[in-house]
Amino acid sequence: MKIALTFDIERDIPNVLNTYFGVKFGLIKILKLLDTYSIKGTFFCTGTIAEEQPWAINLIEGKGHELACHSSNHERLSNLTYNECKEIISVNKKTIEKRCQKSEIVGFRTPYLKPPKFLFQILHDLGFKYDSSISTRKRMQYYQPYMYEIQEFHPLDIYAVFRLPLSSYLLRKWILRKKLIVLYFHSWEAINIRSIMYHHNAVKNSSFRIDRWINTGDSFIKRIKKFIEEAISKKTEFITLKQLIT
Repeated sequence: MKIALTFDIERDIPNVLNTYFGVKFGLIKILKLLDTYSIKGTFFCTGTIAEEQPWAINLIEGKGHELACHSSNHERLSNLTYNECKEIISVNKKTIEKRCQKSEIVGFRTPYLKPPKFLFQILHDLGFKYDSSISTRKRMQYYQPYMYEIQEFHPLDIYAVFRLPLSSYLLRKWILRKKLIVLYFHSWEAINIRSIMYHHNAVKNSSFRIDRWINTGDSFIKRIKKFIEEAISKKTEFITLKQLIT
């Protein structure tokens, strides 16, 4: 069995906050946890991270993890035109590559997992080799991937459910029966995001979205740690998405 741990590195809850505590503190916790078990992950970074927190790009790369793209500033690409999307993704790729020492950027993930219909054409034109934005195989026909040499690694869209008390155990059991699973999380999940929301008066508009704050911070790290240890006990291989390219 193979598991790819992937993390979206972006500002804290895009469209709710404009802070980077998840990058400054959450990312450090995540990297430390992966170091403990000698696991390499895939980190989808926005261009603003490369511009405003360049140390994060250097740290991720320096620890041997894979860097990939996640748009310039977490834009909802499905609402934009072909040219607008291509410009955003192109700038994202160039911005991260500028900060890298040696990494080849070949992967992309659309914000909100809401790709535009022409995504694969754009990725092909810009030299990408894979995407990880489409959560189910049933949706693939809409994007006509067979026309382009872009592989799709379907992310399991359960990041919030993973933090729910009663669901975590059942999810672990189900996930660990699969041959290949791509899990995705966010850097801001590794901090107490609810306290940040209160401090910035953002909780009024977001308190009903329990998925945004429940069991974030140390609780999140503990759940990931428990999952990793259980997966290791079952002889699971942890990989980056770049390693899956054929």
